[in-house]
This record gives sequence, C-alpha cells and structure tokens, in this order.
Amino acid sequence: MAKTVLVAGSTGYLGKFAVRAFNQRGYRVRALTRSEERLAEAGPFTAPAVAEFVDEVFVGEITKPNTLDGLMDGVDLVFSSVGISRQRDGLTFEQIDHQANRLLVDLAKRAGVEKFVYVSLWGQAEIGHLEIVRAHEKAVAALEDSGLPHCIVRPSGYFSDMGVLLDMARKGRSFLVGAGENQFNPIHGADLAEVCVDAMESNEPELGAGGPDTMTQRQAAELAFDVLGQPAKIVVLPMWLMRGGVRLIRLLNTQFGDLFEFIVTAGEIDGVAPSIGKTTLRSYFEELAADQTEHTPNP
Repeated sequence: MAKTVLVAGSTGYLGKFAVRAFNQRGYRVRALTRSEERLAEAGPFTAPAVAEFVDEVFVGEITKPNTLDGLMDGVDLVFSSVGISRQRDGLTFEQIDHQANRLLVDLAKRAGVEKFVYVSLWGQAEIGHLEIVRAHEKAVAALEDSGLPHCIVRPSGYFSDMGVLLDMARKGRSFLVGAGENQFNPIHGADLAEVCVDAMESNEPELGAGGPDTMTQRQAAELAFDVLGQPAKIVVLPMWLMRGGVRLIRLLNTQFGDLFEFIVTAGEIDGVAPSIGKTTLRSYFEELAADQTEHTPNP
C-alpha cells in the first residue's frame, strides 16, 4: 500500500509544489490547511492548484493544538514547509517557524512516524543572529533531539522571491538593497519539491538545494528587464539607509522589522547552495511574463 505523507504548509508556495510532487511519486497525500478552498486555487508566482493531488484534507490551525486531534492518525511520513512569508496575521517567527513546527515534531514522535522532512534555510551560520533563522534552527534542533529519522532541506532562495524582481521591472524600475553584487542561486519551487521527495527517500540528514544559475542580485534584476525587452533601470538603496529603516519598522511592528532585517542582510552576503534545480531563472521570468500577457485585457 502507498504510504501516507502529511504535508504541512500545503497552500504555501513550496507546499503546493510538494503536494503535487509527493502525489506524482505515488504517495497518498494528507494536506493540513486552514482553508480547503485554497487547495483548489493557484498560488502566486506559478504555484499550482493542487486539490486534485490531495487524497485527504485535514482542516486545522497549526497554532491551535485543539484543532489537530487525529492529525497523525494513519500518517507514515511528515513534510513541513511551515513558516512565515507574507502573512499579516500578527504571528511571530517564534510562534510559527519554531513553536508550530515543534508541535508537529512532538505529534509525529508520539505517533511513531517513519520520517520527518523539514525545510529550513541555507547559510544559517552566517545569518544565525536573525530572528527568522533562530526560529527555524530551534525547530531543527527539536527535530534532531526527537530521535525521529529526518532530513533538513536547506534552499538558497525561492523563485517566488525572484518574481518580485519581474514585478518591479514591469513597473519600470527595480530597487536593490546595497550594490547587489552578492551572489546567489535560487531554486524553482517545482525543483525544490522534487528535492524534498528525494530527501524523504534518502538517508541524508541534510541537503542543500540551489538552482542552476549563480548570479548577483543586480544580474537577476537586469535579466528581468531583458526578458521584458526593456532597458534596465536600477535604483540602489544604500545599506546605511536600509539598516535605519529596519530600526524604524521594528519600532512600529516587530514582525515586519525582523522580516525586513532578513531582506537587508540577504543583500549583503552570498547564498550559493549546491546546484540541484534544473529550471533557469530566465525561463521562469519568461513564464511569468507570458502569463501576465495572457491575463492582460485587450484595450
């Protein structure tokens, strides 16, 4: 019989691709979600609708343990890409990235699942002082201490973040934090999902995952303009200004301040993981551009 994998974070960018990838590899998929309707909706930046790939829907909120009774019943494997990205519900990295994932680990251990795959971040040693990284690494530590067979997947960056570059290029101007000379190799969600399924089937305790293109942030921004056939107009936001912005935003909203600090710090350091993904950034930008053209009404 096919094994059942619980996918937590099933309506997020990576989670949608993971649902599809696990299904297509022959697993039974139980999707944990707050909204069953969102499984039937395509997400932004090419994330697919996945209702057809889900065998069981479990409606619950990962921050509310009383809604999770029976979540692990019959589950063989657990995959989690749960984490704050663009939520505006007031919850913190500590509450979601750490405590919610720790709850999943505890429930999985109690149920005796066979393996747990968790998605954290690449380059944690260099950015370990950031709140988002601390929260993720607390979850990693909880998983390692649990005794459960596991694998930590560490992507260097998501193509969904690169979609923002194309959005800015469409509007005629791209903004970079710092000079934009740091190198990175983000990975497409579909490619990363395949890595995550491979992680479930391998004996590796940790896997780094990047895309095929290593480039600077400036080069990525220029590529977005090139795909659109427009001259590159790039505005550099100096680091001193952005660090001041972090302090100001944190005074107004701690969560957004922490997230903004992560974005600013990412503009200073390299983030190149092992090249595993196959989808190029150019082909991704071309797909996004074509999709935008298709959905633009004729004058």
